[in-house]
Amino acid sequence: MRKRFSARTYTAIGALALVTFIGGSMHESFSAPAPAASPFGNLQPMAPVAAPAAAPRLGPAPPAAAAPPAAAAPAAAPAAAAAGAAAQPRIIVIDRNMIMQNSSAGKAMVTQTQALSRAAETQFRTEETALQNEATQLQQQMAIMAADARAAKEREFTTKQQAFQTRVAERQAEIQAGFNKAAGQLEVALGPILQALMRERGANMVLDRSAVILAAIDVDVTNVAVQRLNQALPNVRVELTRPPAGAAAAAAAPGSR
Repeated sequence: MRKRFSARTYTAIGALALVTFIGGSMHESFSAPAPAASPFGNLQPMAPVAAPAAAPRLGPAPPAAAAPPAAAAPAAAPAAAAAGAAAQPRIIVIDRNMIMQNSSAGKAMVTQTQALSRAAETQFRTEETALQNEATQLQQQMAIMAADARAAKEREFTTKQQAFQTRVAERQAEIQAGFNKAAGQLEVALGPILQALMRERGANMVLDRSAVILAAIDVDVTNVAVQRLNQALPNVRVELTRPPAGAAAAAAAPGSR
């Protein structure tokens, strides 16, 4: 009985498409503002007005406890209220997707990543065609092979299939790692720009546009951030980069695509 080889090798090329964006690469590190202080200040319990009756004692009576000044609590209230007002969030918004699409560095990253993907696809398409031709020839030869020889050829071809799939996954992981490295450089350049915009706008928090549902005023500073980023980082290179340990193996694992 003739056995056909698995065709799963011939779908591996499709995995070379670019599947990630800056997404996880640019991290949100802005913490929430501290909770506001109580507007009533720190209230202290007052001593009882009158002490319970006690047995007569010899000698002079102890001096009465001094009452707390009446103006202490009202004086503390304005200061606490001011502290509470200072802790209110003042927000500016950026659109990270638009920064990637419109900035010079972001456009360069996308263009270079697509070029690396096309080059890899061309390379592996040639290898894929060679494997297809070899599979066709083996299928024709197996009808006249002895059982042990046929089993040996099947194992040999399966090994070639698996090696091909591993090379495809490794190249995909190298392209992804190169993109992530470039995205990290863009993030480093963008950090001081956002900090400066926060100071200029009197803000204490930056949100991504995707986190904003409604806004009564326009607090989006994306265009200004893109202009300053173009001056600070006009270009960034995307190169094949060795991925973290296990990244290629995870990409090649069944069910990862």
